[in-house]
Amino acid sequence: MPMQVIPVNVQIPAATTAPVVADFVAHALRVAYIHRRDVERLPVDEWGVPGIYVLLSDNGSHQLYIGQAVDLRKRLLEHRRRPKLEWARAVAIKRDTSHGFNSAEIGYLEGRVAAEISVISGVTVVEGKRDQDTTLPPHMLLSLDDLLSSILAALRLAGVDTHKEADEPERGVGPAKRKSPIAKSGTVADLLASGLLRAGVEVHLSQGGRVASGTVTTSGEIIVAGVAYASPSKAAQKALGLQSSNGWTTWRVGDLKGPTLDTLRDQLSDAGDGE
Repeated sequence: MPMQVIPVNVQIPAATTAPVVADFVAHALRVAYIHRRDVERLPVDEWGVPGIYVLLSDNGSHQLYIGQAVDLRKRLLEHRRRPKLEWARAVAIKRDTSHGFNSAEIGYLEGRVAAEISVISGVTVVEGKRDQDTTLPPHMLLSLDDLLSSILAALRLAGVDTHKEADEPERGVGPAKRKSPIAKSGTVADLLASGLLRAGVEVHLSQGGRVASGTVTTSGEIIVAGVAYASPSKAAQKALGLQSSNGWTTWRVGDLKGPTLDTLRDQLSDAGDGE
């Protein structure tokens, strides 16, 4: 399988005090990388807009601050005067469209990014909103969730190690016996592609007297408490606070009486056998 890449166009100005700007074309995001001393160099007409930002320390503490602002440039200047973190660099992220982000959208993204970063080993989020603004309709939340891959890639360009346990492949978990090898290799993304599962649907589980819920993304991940997990079993494990859980057999679609993901994977296998 070819390696997936996130296309980005980077503009590096000759002036060393001007911001480096990266355009993540797939999601129409524009990102500015700016040193603390040079924040006023951000053009007012381009960066006096709503967005989210991440402040990075360069003192070896691996601390960062995540926030949102209706005026990114103004907020960064405020952080320079009254810092909540001894930061050296800032990553400012806005929507590169005619309308840009609104306050509800940046409220949701701030919480999602803070949750994702908070589970990365070795990184400390000094401050960041962990609960997301969920006043937006489900289809809008789905579209915002799609932006996370580019946002995390933008932080990676800034030197942040964005690898988290949730990204690691599932090992040794799953039904012991299956009808065919096709079923064993089935993923949540495969269920979405086949139409057996719908993006945005809620999934629920109950195990050991504990209950939890999550949401399926368009890319086949399960979001639990703001963090996306590619592995249903890791999502179940984190949701329940357990050492292990077979997410394929515990996650149920729609409600606690709905079909399990494993049942849907059986249907995927049966469809493949019938071809």
